[in-house]
Amino acid sequence: MDRVTRYILGNFAPLFLSLFFTLFFLVSVIFFITIARLTALISVSFWDLGEIFLYSVPEMFGYTMPVTFFIAVAMTMFQMSRENEVIVLFALSLNPKKIAKPFSVIAALLSLFLLFNALVLVPLSRQMSKNFIEMKKMEAKLNLKESEFGQKFSDWHVFVRSSDRRNFHDIVLYQKGKEGESDKLILAKSANLDRNASLMTLTLKEGNVYIPGSDKLTQASYARLIMNYNPKLHELHSSDIYDYWMEAKSDPKRAQQLSFTVLVSLFPLLGFLFALSFGIAHMRYQKPNIYLNSMIVILLFYIAIYQVSHKAPLYGSMGVVILFGTLSWIWFKKRVMERF
Repeated sequence: MDRVTRYILGNFAPLFLSLFFTLFFLVSVIFFITIARLTALISVSFWDLGEIFLYSVPEMFGYTMPVTFFIAVAMTMFQMSRENEVIVLFALSLNPKKIAKPFSVIAALLSLFLLFNALVLVPLSRQMSKNFIEMKKMEAKLNLKESEFGQKFSDWHVFVRSSDRRNFHDIVLYQKGKEGESDKLILAKSANLDRNASLMTLTLKEGNVYIPGSDKLTQASYARLIMNYNPKLHELHSSDIYDYWMEAKSDPKRAQQLSFTVLVSLFPLLGFLFALSFGIAHMRYQKPNIYLNSMIVILLFYIAIYQVSHKAPLYGSMGVVILFGTLSWIWFKKRVMERF
């Protein structure tokens, strides 16, 4: 890496980080407010909210990084142009492509990271968040209260005489037998309810099991009896990601999601030449409005990919990549390369 590249990146890095953390903080507040609404549905602790928030981090990267990179590139070059540093570089016979090269490498790496984040991490984190919320809802349903009827653990009706948080005393469980099967009754002096991953475990201590038959009553005593309840939660593993996205062939919603996700991830690579064109200027003769120009390009891009992902996910996405990439190159060539 030569001195010019180090100098340019030295100006870019602190600006990118400051913009990213500011925008990430704002998006985090919005996500946290949305997550906090769950407290109206289920009982969650502060640590539970923190865990759900962490599941949202990959999605927040997808919202903040592409826009942050575009604005940071434009502002970096604008600040260097305002200090006449860019003009000095061109006066020393520096080719505009030399300035664009380090940003092209960063844009390519960032787009690759965003693609991995959007195609792998976001689906996994969303499913983990859904499972976590479902487990909390299930825990709320299994919040056994003393001296109340109608409570259930899996397909067992439960009655508790007294309780202390998740420790219960004098507990009765009843299961109505299916057709051709006998009813079952379980008594226990004490019990406690625990959760291990997605498995709910009710441990009964010192009790009896009664199974009435047509002509006799079967009874068995136990010192410790463990009952497990594993709710049907959808587990999405990294090996399932390929099949998850291949649903785009037959599922229009999945196709829309895939198209939008890929195009947003490619925005840094497709748009960085626009950002350079907005920032590079001869301040004596030009007064570029980088904020307005950047906002117009960002809005047009996101509107275009939203429309394309809903109407023509496959061919429209390829068209956006070709069109936007070509326009950014033509704009950079006309505004920068032919002038400097």
